[in-house]
Amino acid sequence: MKKILFGIPPKNHVILALDEVSGFQELGYKCETITYGRNNQKISKFNKLIGVFKNALELVKCLHQFQPDILYLNSRFEKVGSTRDFITIAIIRLCYYKSLAISIKTHGSDFSFITKSSLFFDSIVIPFLSKNVYALFFLSNQERSVAVEKKPSLSNIAFVTQNIIDPKRSVRSSAFLERHLLNDERLKFFFAGRMIHEKGIFTILKSIAAFKHRENCIFILAGNGNEFARVKSEIKRLRLEKYVYLPGFVKEEECDHFYANTDVLVFPTYFDEGFPMVLFKAIGSGMPVITTHTRAAIDYLTEPENCLWVDGKDESTVTKAITRLYEDQVLRNKMTKNNLELGKRFTKLNVCAEMDKVFSEHFENV
Repeated sequence: MKKILFGIPPKNHVILALDEVSGFQELGYKCETITYGRNNQKISKFNKLIGVFKNALELVKCLHQFQPDILYLNSRFEKVGSTRDFITIAIIRLCYYKSLAISIKTHGSDFSFITKSSLFFDSIVIPFLSKNVYALFFLSNQERSVAVEKKPSLSNIAFVTQNIIDPKRSVRSSAFLERHLLNDERLKFFFAGRMIHEKGIFTILKSIAAFKHRENCIFILAGNGNEFARVKSEIKRLRLEKYVYLPGFVKEEECDHFYANTDVLVFPTYFDEGFPMVLFKAIGSGMPVITTHTRAAIDYLTEPENCLWVDGKDESTVTKAITRLYEDQVLRNKMTKNNLELGKRFTKLNVCAEMDKVFSEHFENV
């Protein structure tokens, strides 16, 4: 029986990571987990570095005890995440001598650290990762293409995967709607995410102000973030209070139910998304979608079969899209049918089986 040690994030993507653990167990792997990822962001850089070393040594200890065939780390392909991965893997290679296929799944990426000249990254980090990592999983073809174009040495280890989507976690319920004072006939537009400019939240608010059917709709904007107070202020300035519901931060288990209890996802992000869970949870639940040309969205969605494309910085495009979907129930129904079918691509079995093919090639070559 092959064994995988999973590095699980301490906070974000925990449920997603555990779904992958479960998926590999169903494929016949023996799995163990250990915490791996960001330190407390409020501590100093020195203490963060100490935390990386401590975590690496804990990983080494676990490797000696469990002796896995694969080490699977959840991380990010960007300056801080890749530096952490470099330090961690260097310590592992110094302290653990058994055969070990190291893989990294990157939950989003920021390529600025490989597009600028840097001795540390160009001559040390990237060559080291290229040599010591067996598989580097990106969440979109665009990310893989950029990484390989900028750093050709990554071409042999760079793959594309998806996140697992389980629509069963979203249940339609009148009790849920009543709890949020939404149990009425208004068409319900939904957004979830951090309240920051790049997620398109202010574009949504401006589009509502110009939306002629807003009296018959409610916009649920779930989440918090650095600009939450400004969002509230903008709602008041535009006199949108009766058309917008702001639940604030909602735990993932509760937030998931919004997908089955609302009608259209509005997600005009221009953030560097990888495989945005908000978007693909909506797809899995069969929601019609309004979104932007970002990474994984480009890989899987087409207009008008699955979505309407908008410019995340241009509220007029969002107003046009929400108007079209409000007025065209036939289109909404077609999108629902198509997205329910598309969502089947992201089941636990499908996602883990594709990664298992990559791992199996390693074992065949050992």
